[in-house]
Amino acid sequence: MATKKITQFSSLAQGDLDSTVDVLPIVDVGAGETKKVTAKALAGGAVSDLVAVWNNVATTFSAIKLDVTDTASAAGSMLLNLLVGGAARFQVTKAGAVTAASSVKSTSASGGVGYATGAGGAETQLTSKSTTVVLDKICGTITMHNATLAHQTPVAFTLTNSAIEATDVVAVCVKSGGTAGAYLVSAGAVAAGSCSITLFNAQTSGNLSEAVVLQFAVIKAVAA
Repeated sequence: MATKKITQFSSLAQGDLDSTVDVLPIVDVGAGETKKVTAKALAGGAVSDLVAVWNNVATTFSAIKLDVTDTASAAGSMLLNLLVGGAARFQVTKAGAVTAASSVKSTSASGGVGYATGAGGAETQLTSKSTTVVLDKICGTITMHNATLAHQTPVAFTLTNSAIEATDVVAVCVKSGGTAGAYLVSAGAVAAGSCSITLFNAQTSGNLSEAVVLQFAVIKAVAA
């Protein structure tokens, strides 16, 4: 067999790599000899103990970066799939959905767990305070109509929202636009694609004609 430089070897395409069978040469310094190692064993040994140094304030570093060219794949394909004993513990789908087998917690005093810019939306109610509002966002604001609401009187309207599922919890509060302490607001009748929001004028006297601004968020939940 003619001697070849490594740079002269034929390339092995990523799709043709059998990580459990194909091997690479590696120097075992402790044993003082060159051995072989499968690509899977090498990657597994390296990934479990990675070290990096970030030492330039002008550089935006990425500790781990993977850029997938997705020309054809099943909908359930994973960007990340971490398992223990064959059981999934943490997964990220190619669409960016994250699933954890246990709790996800934040220790930040101000960051918390919630929605980022782009998740929310805003809509203004037309005609009356009982007019249906359509807003297909997981969270957002609703500016209600400024029709008169008598004291000790409730008014309800339907929020049509494709982000709501039947088992979800819809949290809502008065954000602005109304007399402080004058209103109570709640969400109910949660169903797939909608819920009912009720605003109550809790004052013992005095009618109010205000464009009350409500803030809502859909919290994903299951029945079992």
